[in-house]
Amino acid sequence: MAKYLIIVLVFIGANVQAQTFEVEQIEQLFRPRVRFDSKYIFDSKFVDTSSIYNQKEAGVVFTFPIQTKLNAELKLDLSSMKIKDVLKNSIRVKASQIMGMFRVNTRQIYAGFDSLPQKNLINASAGLLGVRLTKKYRVMFYSANVSIAEQDKTIGKAAPRASGLIGQLHPKGLRKNFFYGMAVTYSDGLFLPGLFFGGSQPIGKKFIFNYTLPVQLNLQYKDDKKTLITVGVSADGYRTGINYTTKRVNLNYTSVVAYSSLRYKFSRELLMRVEGGYVLYHNVRYSDMPHYRTNFNLAPGPYVQVGFSVLFGQTLWEKLATGFLKN
Repeated sequence: MAKYLIIVLVFIGANVQAQTFEVEQIEQLFRPRVRFDSKYIFDSKFVDTSSIYNQKEAGVVFTFPIQTKLNAELKLDLSSMKIKDVLKNSIRVKASQIMGMFRVNTRQIYAGFDSLPQKNLINASAGLLGVRLTKKYRVMFYSANVSIAEQDKTIGKAAPRASGLIGQLHPKGLRKNFFYGMAVTYSDGLFLPGLFFGGSQPIGKKFIFNYTLPVQLNLQYKDDKKTLITVGVSADGYRTGINYTTKRVNLNYTSVVAYSSLRYKFSRELLMRVEGGYVLYHNVRYSDMPHYRTNFNLAPGPYVQVGFSVLFGQTLWEKLATGFLKN
């Protein structure tokens, strides 16, 4: 039961964090962009066999605006004579945006105990991301995605996979906020609903503590507008179809990592992120194989990751601020 709970939390967390709502980029929420990532997990021994596991990964994600609505109405409301209440009650701001998303990710894994240890995996997804400012000046966000995740040998037998979430963010200042919501994932017969809660809490002028429970905690240090240093722990994972013993089954990989990363902003449009860390726990599990062993724990080991983001245009909030300045 405990292992099943870990799998549930990891896959829900991966959906919330990787596909939709990235805590480390709250200030760029739903900004049009292209992002490139590559990752390498070094050789890790299977705990109770002489085999090894390693993983090479590369991916690209493209987000683009589909529809943006901005509107501000001024209607004097003197029901309360306090300046704060007059401003809040008299200005009605309507802002919403829908964006499209395409993501392609490839992995080459090596599982040494297998008769065909090297496997080439492909994950492709498409979806919609939405964000809307509510009457109480909170931010409602949502997403819906469909995807395929298969080995190159099982593409012709691809199974349906889909995920979605809805949540609300409460801004409490330029650096302070909290958010919550519900995520649902369906992945080839596995249905995983779950709740998440998170936020950002400043610690002095240069540190921010971020959390997305139950899958991530980190502490960020930002000394200038170009450099951001992050240390933390997070859960990750994936589920994909593979060919094993002449049969298509699902491979489930789950992990918990401790990491540190450096994000550097070369310009307004170009960001680079370098990350290094240690996989504290990871596990490979096969499904639908009643006559074979299906669960394998791996020894801890290091990994590295490098990514670039090219940003396009403004966020919805920057467009809203620009509109007010023009008026």
